[in-house]
Amino acid sequence: FEFIYNYLYLVNLRANWDEVKRHAEKAPQPEARRYVLPLSIDKADTGKNLVTLPYTTATATLRSDETIWLEPEVIFSGPRHAFEFPQINYKKYSGKPYTYTYGLGLNHFVPDRLCKLNVKTKETWVWQEPDSYPSEPIFVSHPDALEEDDG
Repeated sequence: FEFIYNYLYLVNLRANWDEVKRHAEKAPQPEARRYVLPLSIDKADTGKNLVTLPYTTATATLRSDETIWLEPEVIFSGPRHAFEFPQINYKKYSGKPYTYTYGLGLNHFVPDRLCKLNVKTKETWVWQEPDSYPSEPIFVSHPDALEEDDG
């Protein structure tokens, strides 16, 4: 959709903001989704959900042609409240279980908030101020951090 690639040019934003918003309302909204990839597969499990994790509704089903069909768990979705560019505390939690992710919130494709998402409970926190347009979040840990989200 050409609009997605051209809407942020300053000349387009200044020219007709109402038209930009109208087009943005038609565009799909990004979601935060959890996919679970099974690491061990037994052919006897054909047709069964291979995901055994208790904290997710995501599924991975082995098909008779030996492919695996993945269905995600949507952990964040909201009208006009997109969640993009997710980041975690990579220094301590890269490749490990984590609880919090941070993202750029968009309204009509304009980044106007920062979001914190608990990926286990789906609880969200939002920072937003009038006439503020943040960029992609980057987590910076407090030097003496004891908790995952201390930063």
